[in-house]
Amino acid sequence: MTTTTTPLTEAEVKQFVDDWYRALDVHVTLDEFMAMVADGELEFRFPEVTVTDREGVAQWYNRVTNTFFDEVHETKELAITVNPAGDQAEVKIMTHWQASVWNPPAPNSERIAFLAGQTWNVRRSPTSGKPVVVAYIVDSFEPVGDTGALPVKEM
Repeated sequence: MTTTTTPLTEAEVKQFVDDWYRALDVHVTLDEFMAMVADGELEFRFPEVTVTDREGVAQWYNRVTNTFFDEVHETKELAITVNPAGDQAEVKIMTHWQASVWNPPAPNSERIAFLAGQTWNVRRSPTSGKPVVVAYIVDSFEPVGDTGALPVKEM
């Protein structure tokens, strides 16, 4: 049986990008976050790790939501290209990410900021009918101001 899906639109993908960053900023539940990630083969290349399955993405999400807080993702540049068939979109993003992190036993948390250049591949989920991320590649990750290296905790 062949199923027909509605083609992705640029406006829909833009809303998805906004929803993705809101989810990261407010630390939605793991189930809510994973509903935005495709089933099957994936490629998520973060500065600290590359994962190729949903379990790896879930581990990454749990780690970052337990490491960073008071997060703010601000999209500085956004280019969305929906392919002619409408079944996939390439998203190029430059995001200014700020977060607080506490490194025990420091007496205070510290504020960090990075500019992250990213390329995403988005398609429509055959299950939910909503956009999902298939590939999430961090192309560049540059500290802003006096931010040092990204504090990384083991997965």
